[in-house]
Order: sequence, then C-alpha cells, then structure tokens
Amino acid sequence: MCITVNVPIFSPRWGRDTICSIKIDRDFMEITMQVRTARAIWRNDSLDPEWSEQTIQDIMEEDQIYPPAIIKDLFRYAWKEWRNGEISDEALVTELQALGTWISTITRARPNTKFWSTYF
Repeated sequence: MCITVNVPIFSPRWGRDTICSIKIDRDFMEITMQVRTARAIWRNDSLDPEWSEQTIQDIMEEDQIYPPAIIKDLFRYAWKEWRNGEISDEALVTELQALGTWISTITRARPNTKFWSTYF
C-alpha cells in the first residue's frame, strides 16, 4: 500500500508555503518539492535505506529551508515505524504533518536582521 502525504512547509524563497510531497511504500520513500526528488529504497532491517544522490537537505535548501541535520533520520524513523506496524497509516500522516510544522517553525524563526539577510 502506497501513502502520499502533502505537507506544506514555509519557503522563504517564495514567501509562502510550498508542498513537500511524501510518497511512502513498503519498498521505497520519495520526498518531492517542486521538481526535485529524494528517493530511498528499503534494503532490509539491518541496513539503512539506500538514498538517491539528491538529498532531502539539498532539496529543502534550494527553497531556502534549512532543516536540522537529522531530517533524513526523522523521515527514515517514521517510515520504519510504519513499515513495522508500530504506527497506523493515519498516525503516519499526522506525524509527517507535525514534522512539516516543526520545519516551518524553524524556518520562520530564522534571524532576519540586516546582518543575517545576506546569509539566509
């Protein structure tokens, strides 16, 4: 069963929310923003998923979204818990939306003084 969750995340580049589309299946997970996609393939329970060259971090940073360094691990954790039956489809959707809200909160809270405006 494949689940697609569309999570709005605030993008300073666009000055509005942009959709982060997360498609999760038992065998793969795809995270897409605009036309960029990061894909992970489940290998087995003892190995980390194999990720595409395009990373979640790269995709988000393209829209001036700077998520925590552990973002890939957070998505993997939710995926693993869902695959193992620890959370339901509905709970997975709720938790991914909560993750999106957190990322938006971090992004909106970035420093916006003149000094930092050249960095961000």
